[in-house]
Amino acid sequence: MQTFSLDRTFIIPRIVNWLGKSSVEFIAVISLLLLALIGALDFLTGVIVTMAPFYTIPIALIALRWDRKAALGMSILSGIVWVMLDSRYFDTFSPWPDLWNIAMRVGVFVLFALVLSRVKRDIMNEMQLNGDLQAALDEVKKLSGLLPICAWCKRIRDENGNWEPVETYITVHSEADFTHGICPDCAKKYHSAPQE
Repeated sequence: MQTFSLDRTFIIPRIVNWLGKSSVEFIAVISLLLLALIGALDFLTGVIVTMAPFYTIPIALIALRWDRKAALGMSILSGIVWVMLDSRYFDTFSPWPDLWNIAMRVGVFVLFALVLSRVKRDIMNEMQLNGDLQAALDEVKKLSGLLPICAWCKRIRDENGNWEPVETYITVHSEADFTHGICPDCAKKYHSAPQE
């Protein structure tokens, strides 16, 4: 079974990294200009051609560069612009259907902003965790498998066939270092005064 892994080729992290190189103010200005351009196109085309999907572009820019609150603000602003432009086509205002349609338009933009903000946060968290895991794995150097050790002198045979002291072999093949001490049994055996 093949698993899905996030990396820098996934589109959202690439966009977030690209947007992260620009200042927050610059992205805000670009988003507002895009919203004005989309509104102008919506005004020029009237109800014949819908511009609804394009209103999500400035919302996405804000959601991927800023936080959820800013994305919600841009989604509400986009909804207001869209409703104001389309309100010129209301022959008569009927409170129930027109208010419902307005709420649905703004609601879709708000939902889009919330979902995109959440997806961004989750993907960036997963990428951070993957990076931390990879860094930890890169630092781990462990011994595995069978080690050929001499039954008498306790030296270990390396991959070249040379016999090395245990300390040398483990120091070379792992991140472990040795300190030397003496256990209580050896202290009694080798350092106690001869008893008469």
